[in-house]
Amino acid sequence: MSIPNWKLERYLLGELPEREMAELKTLENKNIEFCSQLALLRNSNEELLAEYPAKEFAEKTQAARWLMPLSACAGLLIAATVLINIFPDENNYAQNAVINEDGTRVKGLKTDLEIWRKTTDSVEKLSNESEAKAGDLLQMRYIAEEKCYGVLLSIDGNKVLTIHLSGKNGRAKELEAGRIISLENSYELDNAPKSETFYLFTSKNEFALAPIAEALLSGKMPKSLQVSQITIKKR
Repeated sequence: MSIPNWKLERYLLGELPEREMAELKTLENKNIEFCSQLALLRNSNEELLAEYPAKEFAEKTQAARWLMPLSACAGLLIAATVLINIFPDENNYAQNAVINEDGTRVKGLKTDLEIWRKTTDSVEKLSNESEAKAGDLLQMRYIAEEKCYGVLLSIDGNKVLTIHLSGKNGRAKELEAGRIISLENSYELDNAPKSETFYLFTSKNEFALAPIAEALLSGKMPKSLQVSQITIKKR
């Protein structure tokens, strides 16, 4: 059977009536042809995002939600991000923070994750177990001690997993070493309860995103990867 793409798009976004969502969910679990049709559309969404630079894409839409393939027919929800940088002058927070004037790296640099929150007229760094509320605008930054690959994910109190940083085709991204790098997209906290935990997974070798996401969603920590994590409590 063939279902129009407009309806598939609305299904992936969760915007169909409840009865139709349930029918298509059942079909997704049983029908290989329908599963393949969904996978093609998800891949098309990935290619569209890669085609447009972040700033250009932001002019078309302020936030985007879509699904990307994990395994044969599993899906991973991508929550909305805000396409701005909350730092007023990136040079004050990034390159000069870890690079000497002669271009060498500052000694003692190690791979890590940072989360900053925009305040009324500045930004503040959040530590593990810091409190935040729905609507707070967060900026994530990574530090890579040496050349490696990584993904940055988070899981909120509703068990929704959000991808903040990854590479192409469901793989980890090659990270820039020796500098503090701010993600282009800031992230607005929603009203999911309890807390949200952010994970930076890295490895010297390239790796697939899907097993990492599936492990986290099942309450397990992926093995053989270095991890930096920060939990933000909701209030």
